Amino acid sequence: MKRTLLVILLPVFILSGCWDSIEIQNLAIITAAAIDSEENHKVKVSVQIFIPRTITSGESGEDPSLGSTFVREGIGKNLAEAISVLQTNIPRKLFWGQCKIFIFGHDLAKTGIRKELDFLIRHPDPRINSNLYVSEGKASNLLKLIPPLERYSGEVLSKFSQHQEVGVDTTLSDISKDLTEASQSFSLPYIKRLKSDEYARKSYETIPTIVGTAIFKKDKMIGNIDLEETRGLLWLSRKIQKSTVSIKPEENENEVIMMPTSGSVRFKPQIINNQWIMNIQIQVAASIIQNETFLSLLQEDVITKLEKGLENKLRDRISKTLEKIQKEYQADVVGFGRRFHQKYPEQWKKVKDHWDEKFPEVDVKLSVNATIKRSGDIGGPAALPEEEVIEN
Repeated sequence: MKRTLLVILLPVFILSGCWDSIEIQNLAIITAAAIDSEENHKVKVSVQIFIPRTITSGESGEDPSLGSTFVREGIGKNLAEAISVLQTNIPRKLFWGQCKIFIFGHDLAKTGIRKELDFLIRHPDPRINSNLYVSEGKASNLLKLIPPLERYSGEVLSKFSQHQEVGVDTTLSDISKDLTEASQSFSLPYIKRLKSDEYARKSYETIPTIVGTAIFKKDKMIGNIDLEETRGLLWLSRKIQKSTVSIKPEENENEVIMMPTSGSVRFKPQIINNQWIMNIQIQVAASIIQNETFLSLLQEDVITKLEKGLENKLRDRISKTLEKIQKEYQADVVGFGRRFHQKYPEQWKKVKDHWDEKFPEVDVKLSVNATIKRSGDIGGPAALPEEEVIEN
């Protein structure tokens, strides 16, 4: 009987609770973190901490512009020490489980972020799928912004990461893989504070926004590309989702605006007579979403001309991006090396230790094939008299 009772009660004691569990009211929930360089080779970590109360929503009559987060900082000789100092400034235990955003300051990114990446990748608390960014100035300043629409600035960046037509989407997991490849090159979204509009009540009532892409070689930022070049990089990375492309047909001052609806990118490496060649074939289907010209979109020859215009526009955009990363920065952020390694393992062994020198010499042959699948239900622009529509 005693043995039976023990068997029955044992699960009760086991399920009664976790000895090392921490109640949520004792946690400081971090929503975003910023890492900046300081004087004397020190590093500063700033965290955006969620305020778990309803008054920030205005339900109690308080000003909702006060925000739903606050910022605390810690400085140390390395990131681990800075976080320890940070913990002494916060009465609750730091909780990193909800931190999806890490921002590196511009100065730190220029000098190198390998030590900081090592801590973030090695430590069990930060999420491996967290998104990484580089700020134009001090990263900590972006945590203090009060967005007019979202709850906090970290949430703004999280939503931007979901829209890959805006910028590249790079996580801790991506970086850990990129740094093990021969090129040791990667890219991060480059962000800055959006200028406050005239309706903002305070100067910090604005958001961080993506303005381009930071290019890294090993662990140092060597430069950045603008938004147009970033869209070319997104095509090469197969991450383009939605974007608009404007075409100005021949003998027209106005434009036809198209949106790619589907596409594919194929890389075919070749080595011919010791010449390394990368063939890039892009297939894209697009829909016309606006016609500012007088052209009739029901005419086959008009559509053919627009398809050629779309091909030329995408080819120019992607070529401009390739010129920047291959010739100017010599940083293989598109994975040419990985593809040559897979197809030509023996030849790859001879160049992997000096791929930075070989990468700019790769001859890129780019081809783009575009098809317009949908031009709308009307031929000419809306509200234009039929006699003014140009048929060809």
